[in-house]
Amino acid sequence: MNINQPHHALPAFTDDLLLKALQTSQDATAIYITEDLHIRFANDAMLKIWGKPKTIVGMRLEDALPELEGQPFGELLRRVWRTGITYSVFDTPADLVIDGELGTYYFDFEYRALKDADQKTWCIIHTTKDVTQRRAQMLRLEQKEEEEQALTEEMAATLEELLSTNEELNNSLTLLADSREYIRTLIQQAPVGICMLEGPQHIIAIANSAILKIWGRTKAEVIDKPHRLARPELEGQPVNGWLDAVFSTGKPQVNSEFRVMLYAEGKRREAFVNSIYQPIRSSIGEITGVLVILEEITDQVRARKEHEKNQQMLSMAIDAGGLATFYYETQTNLFSGNAMLKSWFGLGNEENLDLDIALSAIEEDDRGRVAAAIARALEKGSDGNYGIEYRIRSINDMPARTIQATGKVFYDVLGIATSLNGTLRDVTEQKKDEQRKDDFISMVSHELKTPLTSLTAYIQLLQRKAKLSGDTQLQSTLDKALKQIRSMAAMINGFLNVSRLDSGKMAIDAAAFNLDELFGELQEELQSTILTHHIHFGPATGLNLVADRNKIAQVIQNLVGNAAKYSPMGSKIMINAGKDLDQVSVSVSDQGMGISKEDQQFIFDRYYRVKNRQMGSIAGFGIGLYLCREIIEHHRGKISLLSEPQKGTIFTFSLPLETDRNPAKKKKMFQGKITIKQ
Repeated sequence: MNINQPHHALPAFTDDLLLKALQTSQDATAIYITEDLHIRFANDAMLKIWGKPKTIVGMRLEDALPELEGQPFGELLRRVWRTGITYSVFDTPADLVIDGELGTYYFDFEYRALKDADQKTWCIIHTTKDVTQRRAQMLRLEQKEEEEQALTEEMAATLEELLSTNEELNNSLTLLADSREYIRTLIQQAPVGICMLEGPQHIIAIANSAILKIWGRTKAEVIDKPHRLARPELEGQPVNGWLDAVFSTGKPQVNSEFRVMLYAEGKRREAFVNSIYQPIRSSIGEITGVLVILEEITDQVRARKEHEKNQQMLSMAIDAGGLATFYYETQTNLFSGNAMLKSWFGLGNEENLDLDIALSAIEEDDRGRVAAAIARALEKGSDGNYGIEYRIRSINDMPARTIQATGKVFYDVLGIATSLNGTLRDVTEQKKDEQRKDDFISMVSHELKTPLTSLTAYIQLLQRKAKLSGDTQLQSTLDKALKQIRSMAAMINGFLNVSRLDSGKMAIDAAAFNLDELFGELQEELQSTILTHHIHFGPATGLNLVADRNKIAQVIQNLVGNAAKYSPMGSKIMINAGKDLDQVSVSVSDQGMGISKEDQQFIFDRYYRVKNRQMGSIAGFGIGLYLCREIIEHHRGKISLLSEPQKGTIFTFSLPLETDRNPAKKKKMFQGKITIKQ
């Protein structure tokens, strides 16, 4: 049968499908993919001959079957790889270890090299048939014939010839029956749908389980019936016309991704299939039927269409959001993306650039940070996440723009990074707005400090007069006013600290101190100022730190203040400390409203406030947690949180233990924009 007729193309079956088909074959088959004879595939029949488990797939042949040492098979295979010349032999002995015992077995086998367009071998297909029993039978037969020959030497030559002819005929009939049964079994076990139609009425002679599942029919409904009558749901569709054409013309019909309405539980369903309709010819070339091969790809087609739809929606969202997309291929060093990215880097739509050129467009002060961030994301063992802000200036010397990059690394099946894909967002105007906001807040904060200082002095003077006069009501009112002034002063100091952080002028006075002593002071202070909650400090005995004592106290005060803001009155706020190797950790837990997963990733950002209806009456500017993070990170520490809505929140920060009182060594612990004082 010739399936390579002009104007028709066979459907593309995947490697997995082909390997599955070979896996079910009763013929022993293996595939080697290197000159060193690495085993890419071995079906069950081959593994049974070798007496080996499936785990040898991927090993070198000589490692998987050490008993082949000293036998010619490895060298023969390498010669086939180098020359590309097929090697096949019959009744060849081989010593193999099967079930733990070394024995000699006989095989018919073939080593066939497959070549690429450059005539280089890319794999060897090894097919083998165990003929040990056949050879033994032949030997016994030969021995028997020799014995009979000795007894029947006097028989006539014609009788001897008749017996020989009769034996050959019987063998031929047996082989023919075995061959028919083998073909029927192969069709039945095939992973794709196969059926055989006989005659011009297309009587369904064979239909395997796979095609019956596609048709939505049982064997009793279709076998020995005309195809047109067995499958009335095809009325008005081109399938029956194709069958008639293939039978009458002898030309195969091949369809890729053909949409067809099939039968399913009394109804019709939409399906997509790859199909081949191939004429079946007799030994004299007469067309006797049609072979049908079907592969249903409905799920794949729908998944692809859904993916295309999602891609289109994603593209619209990216365009609407003004985002640039990028991809970086580690093997080729290629860096490219959508039209917006290319315009930012001064490229045309059809131009690409490698990573080195892309890095050269980044401002020199930021270039090292970006290269390091990319390297960290790509290195083995990383979480594959990439996120950074930096400035770029295109090759057209446009004004610098500030870019916020977010990406994810993709890996191959071996876990090797193949690409870094993500988005870029132009935050230039956002940064300018933030700077203008910071400048304004800094200016206002400085201007407010002087009158607040004077107001504090006036109230303290009035407090002394009220105390002397014994006016308790006035004293209470003045105490509340002074508390509010202190809250405002703390807020103003917070804004000033943000401004100092940005300008690099906030100083950290790093010195050794005892955490337990700090806890005692903070407990007395906070319990006197926060009367609405039960504040409890756990022990911190023997925990010493080298850090800015006031700044660490500010972090704890801020976290406790937040806990009091966002938890119900009368609830508990717990402050605990602990040691883990060379780290000290401090946690502040509450029983408040909690923080959603969506908000947790932004909670430490400057000016960020949780979007929650319950917070409508809670004042704040979103700088407290930002300052906490900056102070802890500039101490080379870490801060994190665990939270569930309505179940409370636990903020935890960790700092290095005091290990050395040498000021020169202590300075190395603190890096960044904060100045260190000794």
